[in-house]
Amino acid sequence: MLAAAPAAPGACPGGPRTAPVATSGGVRIGAISYPASAPLADHEIALTFDDGPDDEHTRQVLEILRRHCLRATFFLVGQEARSDPVTVRAIAAAGHTIGAHSQTHPDSLAALPADAARAEIADSFTEIRQALAPAPPEDRARLLRFFRYPSLVDSPALNDWLAQQGIAVISADLDADDWEDLGSEDILARAIIRTEQRKRGVLLLHDYNPQMIAILDRLIVALERRGYRFVQLTQAD
Repeated sequence: MLAAAPAAPGACPGGPRTAPVATSGGVRIGAISYPASAPLADHEIALTFDDGPDDEHTRQVLEILRRHCLRATFFLVGQEARSDPVTVRAIAAAGHTIGAHSQTHPDSLAALPADAARAEIADSFTEIRQALAPAPPEDRARLLRFFRYPSLVDSPALNDWLAQQGIAVISADLDADDWEDLGSEDILARAIIRTEQRKRGVLLLHDYNPQMIAILDRLIVALERRGYRFVQLTQAD
């Protein structure tokens, strides 16, 4: 059985490996959507999780990452952050990167009127900041100028507006289709196969999905045994 023993106190020396991403000048990364990707070396993977926070499921993901001494990026929905600010602060306190993922997660921001679409983005950052307000300064700083579109559906006008705000658009290079009605083993297989095909990249997962959570530990171990290293996306400017 592929499983990791819990990390003992002080068992994560040296801190996480990081991949700094610039946020000024209209940066857009992720091969699923754009020509450019994150500055990752061969066999480097950046884990990202969408659609949280969720008290039960996000906490399970945080515990698995803690056991593996890994730090990921969580793209949070504004209304979920407002409903569960304690979990937002738990994500930050564990040292993970936080980005925004819209206020209500509409299927397509591009289909909304321009003002409504921009408000979806701005309001999500506001809600996350408010959730983090009681946290220490170092935890509040975990919210970076990173945005991921719901369903990865962008628009040129919104991309231009995000560039003016100094916000980077983070898509993904790899996904496991865990937003579909798939069983755990299918999710695991797709994640490994697609990672092996590309050999590096930003991997998109969903922390609300119990089927994904059921194989997350095994996925991490399987990729590490194949020589992959996990890195944390950080802000370069």
